[in-house]
Amino acid sequence: MKRLILLPLAAALVAGCQSDGTGASDNVAFVQLMPGDRTLAVGETLPLEVVLRRESGATPASLDGTAFRSSAPAVASVDAGGKVTGVAPGTAEITAELDGKSGSVTVRVALPPGPCTPASARTLAVGEAVVLGGVTASTGCVSGGAAGAEFLAVPYHGGGLDDTSLGLNVSGQSVTGLSSPAPSVAALAALAGPRENDDFHIRLRERAARVLAPHYNTAMAVRPGEAASTDARAPRLTLNLRSPSIGDEVQVNTQIDEPCVSPTPSTGRVVAISSRAIVLADVANPANGLTTADYQSFAAQFDTLVYPTVTGYFGEPEDVDGNGKVVIYYTREVNRLTPRGSGSYVGGFFYSRDLFPTRDRAGLQACAGSNFAEMFYMLVPDPTGAVNGNVFSRNLVLNTSVGTLAHEFQHLVNASRRLYLTRTVDWNEDTWLNEGLSHITEELMFYRVSRRAARQNVTSAQASPAGGSGPYLSYMDQNIRRYAEYLADPEHQSPYDNVAGESDDLATRGAGWAFLRYAADRSDAHENLWRTLVDSRVTGFANLKQALGVDPREWVRDWTTSVYTDDVVATDARFQQPSWNFRTFFSSYPVPVRPLAGTTNVFLNSGSGAFFRFSVAPNVAGSVNLRSGAANAPSQSYMTIVRTR
Repeated sequence: MKRLILLPLAAALVAGCQSDGTGASDNVAFVQLMPGDRTLAVGETLPLEVVLRRESGATPASLDGTAFRSSAPAVASVDAGGKVTGVAPGTAEITAELDGKSGSVTVRVALPPGPCTPASARTLAVGEAVVLGGVTASTGCVSGGAAGAEFLAVPYHGGGLDDTSLGLNVSGQSVTGLSSPAPSVAALAALAGPRENDDFHIRLRERAARVLAPHYNTAMAVRPGEAASTDARAPRLTLNLRSPSIGDEVQVNTQIDEPCVSPTPSTGRVVAISSRAIVLADVANPANGLTTADYQSFAAQFDTLVYPTVTGYFGEPEDVDGNGKVVIYYTREVNRLTPRGSGSYVGGFFYSRDLFPTRDRAGLQACAGSNFAEMFYMLVPDPTGAVNGNVFSRNLVLNTSVGTLAHEFQHLVNASRRLYLTRTVDWNEDTWLNEGLSHITEELMFYRVSRRAARQNVTSAQASPAGGSGPYLSYMDQNIRRYAEYLADPEHQSPYDNVAGESDDLATRGAGWAFLRYAADRSDAHENLWRTLVDSRVTGFANLKQALGVDPREWVRDWTTSVYTDDVVATDARFQQPSWNFRTFFSSYPVPVRPLAGTTNVFLNSGSGAFFRFSVAPNVAGSVNLRSGAANAPSQSYMTIVRTR
């Protein structure tokens, strides 16, 4: 890890100034517009999403001073607030500019499609697809050709995080609906077993973002390359592990509800030391738990597997406590976070609170409850259920600890690099993307241990030749389970949905991981994508757009189609998932597919899609029709039609 030193008091950063403390001016760094690839009807409006960032990483409080213009006002006009209106058929480039920096999107304006006739029908080869957006998605017209053909239609809601559910009426004309095997409940039941409690992590990250915001400028006063100030760096408690020895006892703050006040100390004993790790065991842990050899094994695996894998793909964290090591604390306090009788458990966590300084400096408010160390908190065995009556076996901890360490280490690296290297106000990555990256980390661990790699279309038999043991159980089992939750309900789940407080549930995490893997496989950046996303001054959609060069919702749209077409029909790369053959992991693939018959009402959340199968008879033109109530398909709707046979 890189060494982190404190600034002298006179050089401390003051909020709201013209510099970020590194000499960079506070001019606008870039302007980004979203969404892309939108088609409007004449008279339809589209409010643009504008992302502005200054060189300090700060977000301007308003769009004041931003100038919007259209390259073709007679096609699409734009007002002073960035709302675009379709005027006449054609294409226009909409640009936003501030302080000499600009961003742009292309908007197409179209008329509703005409009647579906043999002359207007598209003739697709097997595996070929057509993607329709906005008003043009109101009618998708395809030909059955000389021998007849079968198709998959995927309506998709391309909205943002805060968009509401989109109701669509889906109907067919001159088509025959095709039935598919019913999703198998047994396919999901086969994945039943202990699951990690994702809700806890959601609440933890939301609390951290809210409570730690006032302490950001104090962290910005910590600078590499300056003389150390021991007093300013010292923790309020006695977690001083610069030169630890086996048997040393230290005080650790385990309070998470009020992270910067009211410390709740527990005593940890140093039980293992390695090149990159210091392992602590809570002296109050339940009896008959982990052995000294177990702790030494965790430290060794952190050195040889976790640290090189995570830092190789995501970069190194800063070294706030100056010892070049990460603290791994096995404590009953993690067990306490699982309520009695819960069907899931908390396996461990990283708390960004511990990266923040503990001493007030030059009027800047510090976080007195911080342990000021790179550290994790980990579950311990509890064979008799001494804590909350929940029994956790030694084998469970042995099988899950290293994967959990890798997952949480990505969170640590992400927050640390954004705070102390990128030095951005947006140090807290959006939860859905941050969690997706940590699940990618577990996959990368699987590849390293199993000696496999991305883009190998790994099957279930290849991933787990022993039937659910080894590297698969340690690193991939939870990812596949979460992905199964998404597959069971793709009309309401997505990689980023934010409906009814479910911004990062099991299904969102599973979809987020699978989409990020797809994005890396499709991107020219490939495995370099992970480092790019971490070393960024923006978050969420803006981060992905900056890295991929396109609005990521366009790729989520294509990925949604690939959920069905991958390993079913030979399509182009947009609709393939080259790293995993997911269908082999289920006795019956759990995705619900409807026959296109009559009119079906679907309600899609942002980033969600539905699947319809149909056939068209020889020498016939058949259509799939989308309506929103009585209106044509709106700008945020898409429809992909793939010929499957």
